[in-house]
Order: sequence, then structure tokens, then C-alpha cells
Amino acid sequence: MEQLEPDLWQTSPRAVADGVSTRAYLLTKASGNLLIYNLGEDQEDDLDSIEELGGVSVQVLSHRDEASPALGTVRNRFASRLAYHEADAAAIRDQGEADLSIAPGCDDPALAGVEILHTPGHTPGSVTLRYESPHGKTYLFTGDTIVPVSGGWATAVYPELESDAGALVESLTSLRDQSADLLVSSAFVGETGVVELAADAWCEAIDGRIASLQRRFGV
Repeated sequence: MEQLEPDLWQTSPRAVADGVSTRAYLLTKASGNLLIYNLGEDQEDDLDSIEELGGVSVQVLSHRDEASPALGTVRNRFASRLAYHEADAAAIRDQGEADLSIAPGCDDPALAGVEILHTPGHTPGSVTLRYESPHGKTYLFTGDTIVPVSGGWATAVYPELESDAGALVESLTSLRDQSADLLVSSAFVGETGVVELAADAWCEAIDGRIASLQRRFGV
């Protein structure tokens, strides 16, 4: 585990496709630690570190791609709850039934201070989390809705995942106005899925991805 901020830690990277990696992130909170995204079944060192940091109250998935047998490993080790959006439930529940269905307005005490944004497009149940840390920075966990790619940005539309380019454009448009200091994606290409955000650069990145989707899919 590597500490990024006083209350934010990242696991070691895990390769999921050619050139594509992912990490999970531990957000430590007084109301209970959140494990955001998922890790691999063989990441015992990371699990040991998570235990030393207070364990997991709730594991939050941003979308269906993050489901794996490791969900059961996390639940069994930490007696944690699993949370995801109901629109991706059919694709996730074989790996782990949800204890908590998350959506905008979710008021579960463990998620205190975390704003849930439904950002469908990559998958129907994709969500983004926004958290204003008491240590001064705001984090935006975008899942795979928009991801850093070696200094640039990417969005992904896959029909087999029930992707919807039009919905993704709408979700990106809504994210354009979400100010944050750090973007934290699930998948990424390159060294990191954590990017410092400047307002102008963020708007430019969003506008570029929207324009690309509009050209490609005519939406």
C-alpha cells in the first residue's frame, strides 16, 4: 500500500489487459473505512496493510468490471459490506450480493460525506464518488467513466457491457462541473490512475472526450 494523502491509500497495481492496469483505494474515515474498486485474489500484502489501517467497513464498486472472487475475500476478512448500483447488479451478484445499493442521495452512515453520482454510459450502473476530505482536498473517483492514458484521457464504449455512448456523453457533461483536486480512476494506462486536476485542464479533457464520442457514434 502506498499513501497518497493523509486519508487515501492505493494498492499495488494489477494488470487487467494489455497495457491496462487497475488499483483499489482505501479511504480512511471516522465513520468507517471505504475500499473503493477492487483488488486481485493474490494481493495478500495489500490486504494485510488494509487490516493494519483499520480494515474495511464498506467496499464500493464503481461498475460491473470490478467484480471478481476477491469480493468474497474482502468480505470474509473484514466482515465488510459490499455496495454498488442496482443497474449493474445482474452482472455482479454472482461474485457478490450487494448489502447496500448506492445511488444519488444514499444516506448510509458509512458513506457520510461521500456524494454518489450516477454516471451511466460505460455501463448502466457506473457511478462516480466525490469526497471532500477534512484534510483539505477533494477526490473524484470516476471508475472507468473517464480514465488517464499516459498523459491523455480515454473513455470506453463496449456493446457487450451494455455501454451507451449517448448516456456517457450526458455523464461526462455532468462531470464537467464537478470541481476536485484529485481524479482517481479504476483502470488506467501508464504509471498512475491518480491525476491532479486543474479546472481549465479538466474542462478541456471532458470536452475532448465528448467530441470524440460524438464523432465516433453520432450522438
